[in-house]
Amino acid sequence: MNKLIIITPSYRVQKLPKILKSINLNYILEWIIVYDGSKISENFQQFSNYKKIVELVFNSNDNEVQGNAQRNFGLNYIEKKYPNENIFVYFLDDDNIIHPRFYELIKKIRINHTYSFDQQRTRYVLSGENPKVFNIDLAMFLFDFKLIKNTRFELDKYEADGIFVEECCNKDISKHVYLSSVYCYYNYLGRNVLRRTYYRIFWFLRHFLSNNFNFYKIIKQKKP
Repeated sequence: MNKLIIITPSYRVQKLPKILKSINLNYILEWIIVYDGSKISENFQQFSNYKKIVELVFNSNDNEVQGNAQRNFGLNYIEKKYPNENIFVYFLDDDNIIHPRFYELIKKIRINHTYSFDQQRTRYVLSGENPKVFNIDLAMFLFDFKLIKNTRFELDKYEADGIFVEECCNKDISKHVYLSSVYCYYNYLGRNVLRRTYYRIFWFLRHFLSNNFNFYKIIKQKKP
């Protein structure tokens, strides 16, 4: 069976026991939880009795988008601990759980590949066929760590997850595989789905307007 590590950046520690119930530890090498120490004051070590659960701490700065620094810290941890192994990595946020069909996916994957797949949302299914920024959620992506090399998350961008996925796939597009089945949820435990939607609309509009404004300036400069 392929070696799989799950990385969860976390400050909503009360949700972690629910997440654990969805994780079949027989299928994974480690579950790495990276707590944001700048947002947690209580004793957050919850799983010291589990050999496959690693609890780490890394503080965010004020200008960083929640979770990006912790994801990078988890990737760096894997790079140091497993430098010569084929490790598959999956990101699971602390407002989500593992989809029951995810373990079917684990049996299908092969080393030296990246995978995207569909996501079950409240009223529809989001396709993972186009793994580009603003078109894919991080939970829809699974990858062989060796393929991404030094790719990391940009700390100050809300859309950093989509940027990360797109960069990883573009390193060698021939090794990317799209599976047209639902293998993940979107914010299954989240209570602020509407607010997150507003945020994504805001960042999409900012990205769109910024690109078009730059294009407009270029056209204007070319006029005689």
